[in-house]
Amino acid sequence: MERGVQAPRVAFVPFPYNYPMGPPGDGERHKDVALAALALLYGLDRPGELDLPFEWGGPG
Repeated sequence: MERGVQAPRVAFVPFPYNYPMGPPGDGERHKDVALAALALLYGLDRPGELDLPFEWGGPG
């Protein structure tokens, strides 16, 4: 997702474009990112943007 998009809650991950959940084949990371993003539904008490605490560990 792009920064500055008018959405109620936005989770940013520091991954390359087209890899919003992490490196291909890393199911555990995909699950962790999805759960962290879903937690924003309850964790943010007002609209906002949040950087999720993940690091890219894939190729490139």
